[in-house]
Amino acid sequence: MGEFILADRDMSWLSFNGRLLDEAEKTSLPLGERIKFLSIYSSNLDEFYRVRMPALLALQKIRKKTATVYRDAASVINLQQARFGQIMGNGILPALEEKNFRLVNNGIIPDSLHRRCADYFFTQLAGFLQPVLLADATGFFPENNKIYLAVIVKGLQEAERIYLVNIPCDKLPRFLRLEEAGTSWLLYMEDVIRLHLGWLFPGQEISGSYNIKITRDAELNLEDEYSEDLAEKIEKQLSKRDQGYATRFLYEPGFPLRHLQYVVNSFSLQKASIVEGGRHHNMKDLADLPLNDRSLEYPSWPPISAFNLDGTTLFALICKRDLMVHAPYHSYDPILRFFNEAANDTSVEEISTTLYRVASDSRIAQALISAAKNGKKVFVL
Repeated sequence: MGEFILADRDMSWLSFNGRLLDEAEKTSLPLGERIKFLSIYSSNLDEFYRVRMPALLALQKIRKKTATVYRDAASVINLQQARFGQIMGNGILPALEEKNFRLVNNGIIPDSLHRRCADYFFTQLAGFLQPVLLADATGFFPENNKIYLAVIVKGLQEAERIYLVNIPCDKLPRFLRLEEAGTSWLLYMEDVIRLHLGWLFPGQEISGSYNIKITRDAELNLEDEYSEDLAEKIEKQLSKRDQGYATRFLYEPGFPLRHLQYVVNSFSLQKASIVEGGRHHNMKDLADLPLNDRSLEYPSWPPISAFNLDGTTLFALICKRDLMVHAPYHSYDPILRFFNEAANDTSVEEISTTLYRVASDSRIAQALISAAKNGKKVFVL
């Protein structure tokens, strides 16, 4: 019997990411859907660096001669990132222009839009900005996968200094859409902020500003990843790491080497993968690009109701017959109702369930919390 040929799990993950780029490249797909595939690719890559790269790096350090997956993965990622840029520059941007959308990917906002950018900056953005001087940032902790502008400034008779300016994408939309002469201009938030750095740093000479992003390690169950002996070795190597150990430091091209090294040293990023990316990071935000044009997406398929309760409770109907819900073709409401009823039904004593990738505002999680507060035993894996 011949040997089984098994695909490495990490290379398989990256292969799936490659399939996403295949879809993004297809001109036969609606433009909005192609953009979504690029967004999913970016999100998946962030998760790969957060979950898998730390384990691969630790494995390589233990098995220096035999462990090649880390280097293989880095090589594949570099090729995919180059392909991402080509799809974006040669495919998506021209296709957007054909539909009268101009995504400003080079950071150069037309002068005719500056006044409206200023209105938006001062009325919406400025209140969220909190520049931090890097020299004084002993207690500053760059958050995982958050974007910062590294701004290089110099005062009269002073040495250059670096400030980090937060990009509040978690508070406001990443893209600003402005209309002018039949064209919809789509601007990145950080580029709008760049226009107003002179106001943020009055009397200072600004010699440059560069996007940076740090991806941090997620908690790992190492026993599940490797044999017992190897897991013990890896745990010993990683036992001294701080929570949120940096796995990747992404920076914008053109960042002066001396300043780049200063940032790396300031946040102890020597063991992270130092990666030169594009001008903009967190391209997963492309999913929220404000096109607002249904013709650029697949036709919507509204979910249908799986069954009619006719005024009774879901639990009462389940007592009469089995029920089947085929999501996403059927509405997900019966699943939500199941947990909501259980949380308050006096005959329910215990609830056990498995949850994966829980949303920050999960209705199911809220129902389980309510169930626990209502005196029920709740077990969640």
